[in-house]
Amino acid sequence: MLKTLFCTSLVALLLTFGSLSPVRADTWQLDPEQSNLNFVSVKNDFTAETHTFNQLNGELKGEKLRISIPVASLDTSIAIRNERMLEHLFSANEFATVSATADVPATIYRAASATVSVPAVIPLTVTIAGQTAQLDANVQITRLSTDRLRATTTQPLLINSRQFQLAEGINKLREIAGLERIDYVIPVTFSVQFDRVH
Repeated sequence: MLKTLFCTSLVALLLTFGSLSPVRADTWQLDPEQSNLNFVSVKNDFTAETHTFNQLNGELKGEKLRISIPVASLDTSIAIRNERMLEHLFSANEFATVSATADVPATIYRAASATVSVPAVIPLTVTIAGQTAQLDANVQITRLSTDRLRATTTQPLLINSRQFQLAEGINKLREIAGLERIDYVIPVTFSVQFDRVH
């Protein structure tokens, strides 16, 4: 009886770890059509506007996450504002992308399922206009299907412009627009979908 129970438990354990081990080595590709990233600018303390990037690229390979955002895909709904932000904030002629990298523990994928969302704090290394800083992203990760994952922010990711030496660019934008104030802290939210590559 004990021998049978031991063998059954051993087989179950091997099957469990066997089914989980490929997750570590799998490659997941970000689906730009099913993903979005938005940020908010606040002018003169009371006027908030939402902006976005129309193109997101990314890959999750094993436990390594890499995200790349072409800054030229910036969309503020006003063409001249796009041009000014690209020039004075993102230095687009010199830095074509905003990037983020992270180590994402495989335990997150083990816990996530189609019926359960898993909260996680992902430490991101973010680079904007050549300046790099560490930020924590609070996200909810859901396994939509066997081959599909979604990560959505549960709290805004707060970008402090001084961390990335963007304050001077913000001051220039404020001056050009004739504003009294533009906030130096920029809230960012995102929802990104990853599909397993076969």
